[in-house]
Amino acid sequence: MKVEFAGDVKNLTSYIEKDAKAKIDSVVEEAVKEAEKLLNEKKEELLERAVVDVEKLLSDAQARLSAEKSSIDMEVRRKVEERKKELFQKVVEEAWKRALEEAEKKTERYKKFLEKVLIAMSNEAGEDEVIAYVRADDLEDVRAMVQEKGLKNVVEVKDVKEVGREIKGGVLGKSKSGGVWYNYTLEKAFDELLREVYPKVLEALGF
Repeated sequence: MKVEFAGDVKNLTSYIEKDAKAKIDSVVEEAVKEAEKLLNEKKEELLERAVVDVEKLLSDAQARLSAEKSSIDMEVRRKVEERKKELFQKVVEEAWKRALEEAEKKTERYKKFLEKVLIAMSNEAGEDEVIAYVRADDLEDVRAMVQEKGLKNVVEVKDVKEVGREIKGGVLGKSKSGGVWYNYTLEKAFDELLREVYPKVLEALGF
């Protein structure tokens, strides 16, 4: 039987090519599967890492926001306190200005204040004889009040400048027998009034 070598070679070549192609396809298919498997594994790993990174970023962001909020809260409180002091200071300045004007003009309200503190000083001194020191402008009024109210322990009324002092109004008493001073000046009364009304002023200012 005659073998057609050329045909056999052609057939063999075709077989080899088909076999090789099948093997290559098989290898490629396996490689693709492995690649897909690896990709899926890596994808899961990347997703997990991404979730962790996002959670960490959120956590860090929350921490920063909390820190910034605390900082902002402190700043707001500081500014509120500053504003509160500014407003209160304006109220104080205006009130003191009015008090000085009342004293300067010797209004009826100031005269009532003068009489009130003079009696209070006399009561505090008790049996102690005192000298009442006042502004030059108040000398006559205070002397008249001492007589009118029968303040026998107020033995003298003098200009406050005689003792090297200066007051804006009211009375500064000194024990005649010793170095006891009785401070019933306008300045002292105003300071005490401020401490008393401070909470009410803040409330009126909206704090």
